[in-house]
Amino acid sequence: MFYKIIFRNSRFIICSTLLAIYYTQGEAALKDVKAFFKGKDIISENALDSFLFFLRVGRWLEVKKDDQDRRTLLFRPTPNALRQTHELVSSMALPYQTLAPEIPVADLLDQSWFLPAFFKVYGQLMIQEIYLNDLVPQAALFITKDAGHMVLLMLFMESIRHNSHMLFLSSAEIAKFSSVSRTHINRILLAAEKSGLLTTKNNVLIELNSSFIEMAERYFSLYMAMVGYSLDGACQQHNN
Repeated sequence: MFYKIIFRNSRFIICSTLLAIYYTQGEAALKDVKAFFKGKDIISENALDSFLFFLRVGRWLEVKKDDQDRRTLLFRPTPNALRQTHELVSSMALPYQTLAPEIPVADLLDQSWFLPAFFKVYGQLMIQEIYLNDLVPQAALFITKDAGHMVLLMLFMESIRHNSHMLFLSSAEIAKFSSVSRTHINRILLAAEKSGLLTTKNNVLIELNSSFIEMAERYFSLYMAMVGYSLDGACQQHNN
């Protein structure tokens, strides 16, 4: 459920920004989050309010009134949210170990200071509005949808695993991997097909075009570069 929710671009940006504000400010207020996203194309004010409320109801976010100003709501992530965030960051950081064996990623993940230090750096990428959907526009066909990152990852990994652009893969298999409905997957694949990224045949065969491979390579290269930048920054912060 957590990954289905978080791996939609706007929500990922919001949650990363929440953590950046939380770890860089003495007292983090919801009004600061709303002020940051006001007037941006990422999400409407109503949708942002709904998502923040959803995080509260789902027990990922706790709020309380500021003692100095009762109109201001302060927030903090719940222990459950931090645990799941740590798991998510681990899934991002551990693969980076193969690219940078000199960084003791597994040891870093065990440190109590790691998560705050990581998001002080990674969150700044969000604050500076460095977004993957802007850097790789075609990826938006996937990552702006629920679990779109997971769909993109599965297609790319299957292509690498089989060393082929032809994948015998049904929408039902992708839906199971991504924890979304088959109808949702079919909509994503149809949009990608209309954009010339791939071709589907009889719901059992997907042919990835060269434009898809180029897009996926660029997307995941930048994705890992952002992770690496944040790992390195977290280490530097702690060592200083």
